[in-house]
Amino acid sequence: MSLARFATTPTPTPADIQAKVRPAHPSADGTPARIRPVGSLSFRALRAIAAGLARVEQPLPLDGTGDGTRSSRLIATAFYDVWLITWPDGSGLEPHGHGDVRSVLQVVDGKLVETYSDRAASVESAVRTLERGSVTIAEPTVVHGLSNRSGADATTLHVYSPPLVDVTFFDLHPAGSYEAVRSTPVVGRPAQATSEGLASAVPTPLTLLRP
Repeated sequence: MSLARFATTPTPTPADIQAKVRPAHPSADGTPARIRPVGSLSFRALRAIAAGLARVEQPLPLDGTGDGTRSSRLIATAFYDVWLITWPDGSGLEPHGHGDVRSVLQVVDGKLVETYSDRAASVESAVRTLERGSVTIAEPTVVHGLSNRSGADATTLHVYSPPLVDVTFFDLHPAGSYEAVRSTPVVGRPAQATSEGLASAVPTPLTLLRP
């Protein structure tokens, strides 16, 4: 796909990137910490990317497969990638984390219910409704689940930095405790483009919505 319409996407600067080492999944040693992941952009940069794309993206068309959930990787760079997901009514994704990745979610259209918590805070999960224009940010320690109960499709943009590699699913227990039950690799790993190159002309599907 052409990237001409993405010309306003911010270019990473050295100030946006900080090299600190973390395990592949923050849940690995049971002691999550707020350390900026290797090669990650600032939340300010991630929000600017999401905001720019949200102005031009539309829900993904039906593809005639699965439960109607559609996803596409729009951009793949060395420092971040961007996914567009359309959620039909009744679909969702159970509580999960994104590994050693910061993320920003912006609702392009429709409405989702998000259950979320932070393993670093050890508090019970909370619930909020995300509507068109809603933006959330998540450190690697955040666990959240998403569901569409609105009666219509919802579409979201997800910006991950560094690029999303795999997703860890959790069982939630009382008082904000979590148990990692499995990790699912993201189809299309790793991102092949660089920050100075172009993403794949054919967007890569994300096939972990019904793991």
